[in-house]
Amino acid sequence: MVTYEQVENYIKQIGLKPFKTPDKFAVALASKTDKAYAREVLNQLNARAQGAPVSNKAFYELKNQSLPGSLVISAAFDLGIFKRIGNLIVDSKDYFNGTVLDVGCDCGIVTCFMAKQYPQCKIVGVDVNAAAIENAKALAQRLELDNVEFVCDDIYEAEECDYSVVTSFRCLLDITEKETKPLAFFGERAEREEQYCNAFANYAKALADCLKDGGLLLSVERYTAEYGWLGWLSALSANGVNADSNKCKVVGAADVSSRKEYSLTVLTKSPAEKTPLEVFDFVMSKNFKGGKACDGAQAEFALYKEAESDIQFTDVYKKERLIHQYAFAKAADGYMAYDASATKRKLTYFRDNKLDYVEKDYNSKLDLYKNNEIFSIKTYKITPKR
Repeated sequence: MVTYEQVENYIKQIGLKPFKTPDKFAVALASKTDKAYAREVLNQLNARAQGAPVSNKAFYELKNQSLPGSLVISAAFDLGIFKRIGNLIVDSKDYFNGTVLDVGCDCGIVTCFMAKQYPQCKIVGVDVNAAAIENAKALAQRLELDNVEFVCDDIYEAEECDYSVVTSFRCLLDITEKETKPLAFFGERAEREEQYCNAFANYAKALADCLKDGGLLLSVERYTAEYGWLGWLSALSANGVNADSNKCKVVGAADVSSRKEYSLTVLTKSPAEKTPLEVFDFVMSKNFKGGKACDGAQAEFALYKEAESDIQFTDVYKKERLIHQYAFAKAADGYMAYDASATKRKLTYFRDNKLDYVEKDYNSKLDLYKNNEIFSIKTYKITPKR
């Protein structure tokens, strides 16, 4: 990916530098703050990585104990996606002609970039974290920006206002944590995405209420094509904010420990040209290669796109929690077999001569769950929407 010069210059100006290893990040964090603070941050990050119930709110409060520490942590985990966001903001210049609202602004890195890039605009950054707002104000002062304001407020309590641009960058997961935490990452797509749509409904309405007719909404989030993005598109569309399929995409960005996938969504408060599902299918089709084994979001997409018959699903539950899903469907040159759990999605194609073998393998896997009252098995069919 080529990063625009304006974005690179801003990154250098505020001192964001990538870290090649977690050890180098730890050293930099300790040198910019102190060893005790660095140790506490690393302990929380390790706990989160191992699945411990560390709340996002608590982590961001820790992150923002100081501006230098917050910037180092942002550089380690957000620099890759910030380059994508910065490019998106530069590409959207035609809409930056009035007031702009940046929701979940954290320490103000993106907000201040917008203020610097578009001095003719009034930029407002909002976050519920008081320490983050103080850091954002300090960053704006350092950059000598006079067209940006930071407010400690809850977007759900904000007054309706006709902003020209509203942005939601990497905060959907945090703002809707209570609603989305119980939801499964996998499962029959329509059912799962409807649950996410409902979970996102209040936040989508809050953003729509802040946006003027014809205004632009930019969203880059960790809810991706693999789960939740179609629900997010649907929740926004229900509030009159509709995606431009030609500008939406799935993007990857590396951080200090891994490479993650994000949904990049460009929407306007205007009548829909395509349904959320049509937008989703259009974006996913860009890099789709049919007839090939695949995993992740492409595996689920292939199952629904390539099925030439009803899809036969088998869901395995441990008590009330979905733990495994199998699916079969007829494809153009044979069959498809789909295998999904909380940690993987995989789709394979096979010919008629392999059907007996695949069915035996499938039945042997199901036998592991049968005759055990802890597990239950649900089978059903779905006709894919075209």
